[in-house]
Amino acid sequence: YEVGISYSGRSYSEGKKINWKDGLSALWCIVKYNLAK
Repeated sequence: YEVGISYSGRSYSEGKKINWKDGLSALWCIVKYNLAK
């Protein structure tokens, strides 16, 4: 299945849109979603 998340694999020199903190928050949302089931 497809999830509505846009991803662009740019290098760090070009500038990432997200950093590791955004990754943590996304991971937390996934964990919360799985626990809610």
